[in-house]
Amino acid sequence: MKKGFFSHQLCYRRSLLNKHILYLTFDNKVDNILPFQREVSLTTFCEGVLFVVSPGFEQEKEEFCRILREQLSGNPLLTVGEAIIHNPVYLRNMADDIAPCSLYTVTSINWATARLRDDELTLVKVL
Repeated sequence: MKKGFFSHQLCYRRSLLNKHILYLTFDNKVDNILPFQREVSLTTFCEGVLFVVSPGFEQEKEEFCRILREQLSGNPLLTVGEAIIHNPVYLRNMADDIAPCSLYTVTSINWATARLRDDELTLVKVL
């Protein structure tokens, strides 16, 4: 059985996708990514920017957050999603469709600017 995850934005590999559903297989491998068209049963909504990484990301998540803050403070026009797909920790831990993956989301997004709300970075492990 496939599991679906929907978010405002999805980072998969080097792509930043708006309003897409990520489908995973029962063993947490990427199965498919489709544009959101309507609500689908057994789909989990994930607040913020959802990104797909290898399980090894867990050991580097603090460095990821540090670099993400630096990226955003250094460029006031950079969105959170754009910063994620250029973050070196993310790039080292990009998931593929062959191995199991982990899902994380940055939830503290001001969608008017697509940047952090009140400069607060909240990282949540979804899977």
